[in-house]
Amino acid sequence: MGECPPLLGNVTVFVGFTAAMRKNTYDASLRTLMCYLKTTNYTLLLIDLDKDPRVQRGCGNHSMLFYKKHCAVAMYLPETDWMLVLDADTGVVNPNHCIEEWIDDRVDVLLYERFFNWEVAAEPLENSCTGGDLHYHIQVKNSNFGIKFLREFAKYEFKTPGKSWHGNDQGGLMMLLLKLLVPDATNEFNVCQDYWEKATNYDTYMAAVVCVRAALGAERIWPKKADFMLHGWKGRSVREWDGPFEHDIDPNKCGSGFEGWWWRSEKKKSIEEIRQVNMLEEVEDQYRSDFPDQAKANGRPNQAVV
Repeated sequence: MGECPPLLGNVTVFVGFTAAMRKNTYDASLRTLMCYLKTTNYTLLLIDLDKDPRVQRGCGNHSMLFYKKHCAVAMYLPETDWMLVLDADTGVVNPNHCIEEWIDDRVDVLLYERFFNWEVAAEPLENSCTGGDLHYHIQVKNSNFGIKFLREFAKYEFKTPGKSWHGNDQGGLMMLLLKLLVPDATNEFNVCQDYWEKATNYDTYMAAVVCVRAALGAERIWPKKADFMLHGWKGRSVREWDGPFEHDIDPNKCGSGFEGWWWRSEKKKSIEEIRQVNMLEEVEDQYRSDFPDQAKANGRPNQAVV
């Protein structure tokens, strides 16, 4: 692996954390990211969301860590052309890639869809209503729309229904996408907002999600490659789980090419093997056949928007 040509300008990798999170949970994944960045020409921003002066000045009104991170990204975005925002528990498993491979310069913001329930993801499901860690993957362009998206996203902390099962910033993201992408869909927005405000558990919250997705439409793009980074990599050492490396990655020993990467030979698989072993297509088809039953409102499928 070597430097990636700046085909789309400067690319910055943003990782937000708190001191406790970084010390106790994310050392192993962050070391792989640092090793990868030593051989490329990307800029890394490791931002302490509790102590960073710029974040304190511009985002001090946020009490929810999720939304503070969105605000912090907006504060730093003007200094680069594209920003890849990662969770601190995201590690690199195959450094033979450039971030530009996943950038579509026809748009300003790239998000990913959860294959099991149609949500456009802001954070993992297990943390949706329980606080927890920061979970967030987005690629955003330094543009008027990119900055507006982040700022409006952060503001949803103050629009969150007080008593509903609202999904924290996950629910806010769904409503924001409908508002920004289909601004004339006032009736649809009001119906989806009503579902969101009245949600009492995961199933009734899913009615709001399906409502938004029905209004947005089903078009999506599959990135094809799935061997760059691994999400959900918690732990201080690779020895805490059956990971891809023989021992911990030391960024000080990383250099040109693949120096410092200690893969287990049995963990090297082709993209096709990964798809087959994980049965990705079969699992997605199963979820898509089962899921509508989870997204019923008032005992019937959500048909608010067609």
